[in-house]
Amino acid sequence: MSFALVALALGREPSKRNGATTMSTTPNPLSEMAEFDKVIETMDERPNPSFTTSALPGFKKTIHGRRAIRIFDGVPIREDIMRDCLQDAILAPSSSNLQCYEIYWVRDETMKKCMAPLCLNQPAATTAGDLLVIVSRGDLWQTHLKKLTDIMTDHGKKPLTGPVRDYYENTIPMLMKTDRFGVHNFIRRIVLWNKSRSEPTVNGPVSRADHRVYGHIQASLAAENLMLSLAAHGYESCPIGGIDRRGIRKLLGLPSRAEPTMVIGAGTGKPEGLFSARARLPFDDLIKEV
Repeated sequence: MSFALVALALGREPSKRNGATTMSTTPNPLSEMAEFDKVIETMDERPNPSFTTSALPGFKKTIHGRRAIRIFDGVPIREDIMRDCLQDAILAPSSSNLQCYEIYWVRDETMKKCMAPLCLNQPAATTAGDLLVIVSRGDLWQTHLKKLTDIMTDHGKKPLTGPVRDYYENTIPMLMKTDRFGVHNFIRRIVLWNKSRSEPTVNGPVSRADHRVYGHIQASLAAENLMLSLAAHGYESCPIGGIDRRGIRKLLGLPSRAEPTMVIGAGTGKPEGLFSARARLPFDDLIKEV
């Protein structure tokens, strides 16, 4: 069993200093990561009471107006608008900020024609002005982790410290690392189960299936941001889940570990593209107060 996993089982995180692995004094980097005495300055306006008048009306109009439209006029969305929507998509929340997804904007007409049969020739795909393939890329976690820490540290000029360092250098690799024969998955399962006997513990991922779920969750969050942004820009969309995932993977030249989550048809919808009035289960069927 690796040193890092033994350390986690004991409730401690290993850390590396001067090339040597040592035990960190941080028992739980997830709870101790925040530096409450440090003010993060940003150009973005954070939610505040003024949003109820400046943002809420538009948000309500957007979220109520977004519907799954299945027939479009076939005209592509203006490039600058689509790029702005895609910028909004990548602002979606992401576990550990690893952003383990990719969005393929299918612009080539030949590719679009090839995509339609892989979406079972559903009208939302055959009539859309634009097609966007949302792809789960859990296999890219190491690449994205390296790029993320490079950004966070200004390429090593400002090294991570304390719980943040422990989390990104030790906890994430321990949870995400896998191998062809599932050795790391098996070790994780034993370690996390043992630790959970004495204290609240993260229960996964412990298997390749868990990592697949993780990737599709990240991709779906970005997809929702994209569809809401399209609606706010005055365009309509339809998430298409009934797709030939293997065929799309082959068409886009994706590796075997990459998995298309959905295809989004987007553009200007036609009136007949709305197949029914909105129907939702009762509030109390879905929302539980405890």
